[in-house]
Amino acid sequence: MKPSYYGPLRAQGYDIGTDVSEIMAFYVDHWKRLGRPAPLIELMCGTGLNMVWYLREGAECDGLDASGHMLDVCRRRLDELGFQSNLYEQDLESMNLSRRYEFMFIPGGSFGHIYDKSIALDCLCRMHEQLKPGGWLVLDVRPPAYMTHFGKDDEVDYDLDEYEDGATIFTAGYWQHIEQGRVIRKWNKKERFVNDVLQETEVFDYRERMYEETELRGMLEQAGFNEIQVTKAYEQDTMPSEGDGIVFTSRKA
Repeated sequence: MKPSYYGPLRAQGYDIGTDVSEIMAFYVDHWKRLGRPAPLIELMCGTGLNMVWYLREGAECDGLDASGHMLDVCRRRLDELGFQSNLYEQDLESMNLSRRYEFMFIPGGSFGHIYDKSIALDCLCRMHEQLKPGGWLVLDVRPPAYMTHFGKDDEVDYDLDEYEDGATIFTAGYWQHIEQGRVIRKWNKKERFVNDVLQETEVFDYRERMYEETELRGMLEQAGFNEIQVTKAYEQDTMPSEGDGIVFTSRKA
């Protein structure tokens, strides 16, 4: 099983309306509190929207993603900003990197896209292997109570985005709550029009698993992590309440 496929149409529009300032202000501050461990890598880095926050701090930060289309956007972004990073097109469950890292991070709930728990555990084990001794993994997930923030079961919605090149992308989405309400699914069909003529169609099957705190803590322990701490997303020194996103900070001994 792989996470939802991010094709060229999804990659092109991924950053539209996306504000990561709250998330990344937290993550960068958290990294500084841990002593600026380096080198860093963002797993499931997508278009590089998050990586640049660390690169602007002078950090040596690489990126990994399963979608070559998302990494193409990332490369263009880094080139335009004058940054250089190693970018790897790999799945987390088969990740095999040329070096080890002292800090890995997966912000914005992206880890939940690996919605099969057995594969998610395999991914955590792989991350543990790729860290240096003493290295940190920081990621955040959403709990089952967060389901109310998504579309209702069987709900349909629509979206329309217009681009500077004259193209229009129309998206129709169908929501489902599956696996006893632990996984949210939104099946999207994207259609790209130019001068009112359909040019391209792409399916994007979004899925995200919700985790209880004790559930993911146990998986991290199984993968070999210790010194596991939790905070509310995205607030330092604040414990999560029911329905709050949860940030997990764990360490390789």
